[in-house]
Amino acid sequence: MTIALLTVAVGALVVAAVLGVAARRAAREASAARSEAAAAVAAAAVAEGRRHQLLEGLPFTTLRVDRDARVVEANRAALGRFPFLDRGMGVLESFSEHELAGRVQSALDGMTAERFEVRLFADGRRTYRVAVEPYEVGDTREALVFLTDASEAADYQELRSQFVANVSHELRTPLTGLRALLEALDDPAMDEGTRRDFVGRASRETARLEALIADILFLSELEATQGMPSGARSDLAVAAAATAQELAPAAAEQRVRLVVDGDGEAWTPLTERMSRTVVRNLLENAVKYAGHGATARATVRRRGDDVVLTVSDDGAGIPEMHLPHVFERFYRADPSRSKRMGGTGLGMSIVKHIAERFGGTAEATSREGFGTTVTITIPAPEDADGR
Repeated sequence: MTIALLTVAVGALVVAAVLGVAARRAAREASAARSEAAAAVAAAAVAEGRRHQLLEGLPFTTLRVDRDARVVEANRAALGRFPFLDRGMGVLESFSEHELAGRVQSALDGMTAERFEVRLFADGRRTYRVAVEPYEVGDTREALVFLTDASEAADYQELRSQFVANVSHELRTPLTGLRALLEALDDPAMDEGTRRDFVGRASRETARLEALIADILFLSELEATQGMPSGARSDLAVAAAATAQELAPAAAEQRVRLVVDGDGEAWTPLTERMSRTVVRNLLENAVKYAGHGATARATVRRRGDDVVLTVSDDGAGIPEMHLPHVFERFYRADPSRSKRMGGTGLGMSIVKHIAERFGGTAEATSREGFGTTVTITIPAPEDADGR
């Protein structure tokens, strides 16, 4: 009996020992699991923090959206451009743009990247290039939506298309006239007087074509080479005096008095060619369109840190309705007269382009019957003495 009790007691102790070991092992395993869970939560928090910092640091508009295309997060750039964005808002609700919402949802459903352009309202209707990059975090689908403002590029492309169309039209007109003249000159029955007249007209059309092509090439060169020409310097007062001398015969023919007024050197960051082009285009216009008996005056002054060129006349002036358009390419207040005078329609546009390229301005004022004044302001270089 004693041995039996002893056996039972020993068995009980063994069971207790085994159960104790198992309990301690379970406790250790539970503690390890809690630690792992806590570490996972901490790692997830760190990852979320890093993702937030990365999103905030992106210099372009970026949204993070969930499986249902609802905004989870919008970075600083996005909120600066679209301040109405809020967490939980759907893409459609946010932007009222069905194509944007549909393409974002399509990217999430198919887990495929999307690239497209849309027009969104922000400071007016603007064109945005959109990139949607879907991804998975565990079993959850999300997407990053990147929006890049492409309005300037779109506007430039539209302007370029219009320019090409205008150039085609402007070139076609003199070419058509020139072809007709050449075909007429082939007529052996044409009398000598008519032939001389046709040859003169063909010569004028050719000269007009040459001038037009020269202006187109110069304008293209200006647009292709942005920034200031390194080390370029020219005296606008010298350019004005030289140009007036060159135009003296044309002014005499039109019975227009040319006057140049300057108060010494007026150095600018323009190249010599640019200075001559600016002055010549403005003075030529005054000579051609002011009318008989008018006075055309070019005045060059230093005004603070700027050089100011003013070309004015007391002639016919420009009708008020045309004044806002005088710097537009190929715009002519009087198309028939401009073509008769040999104008290309690009001179004023070139003048404004040169002025604005160097941080200056171009302005025109006029009153019909009382003359026109064009004022060009260009910042003087730091070494304004030209050395």
